[in-house]
Amino acid sequence: MTPKRKKVHKVLEIREQNLNEKAGVLHQAHAGRNLAATHALDAANHLVAATEYRNSLATRSINVSSWIDAEQWLAHKNDQNALAQSNLESAELFVTRAHKNVIEPRSDVKRMELLDKRIANGETRKELRLEQTSNDDHARRPYLNARRGDMG
Repeated sequence: MTPKRKKVHKVLEIREQNLNEKAGVLHQAHAGRNLAATHALDAANHLVAATEYRNSLATRSINVSSWIDAEQWLAHKNDQNALAQSNLESAELFVTRAHKNVIEPRSDVKRMELLDKRIANGETRKELRLEQTSNDDHARRPYLNARRGDMG
């Protein structure tokens, strides 16, 4: 391997490490988003349950303190739902940013892989040309020797 290819491989190694780090962050972002989505769904279900409970209290006669407790519980569940939705939106935004941060390192790795391939192909072509030249010289030798013998 030529020194140029060795350098390309070192740069490729570094860029692959960078890509792996960014991909790890993206993977964690997806896991965080899934967790946030689960919490948001749970909070929405609890809000529905609190709303149904409060609405069921409206159909029967109850004391004022029960109604106030139901209203406070509903408000609390509404706040929890809003917080869970906000966390989900933040998680979605983080996933989007993490995805964008993976794109550039991925294209850097691809560029280095292509450069390495081009250099390797160039080396192969050069070796083939040298071999062909050597073979041509070897094949011409008897002909040249024969001509030299005719002249002398």
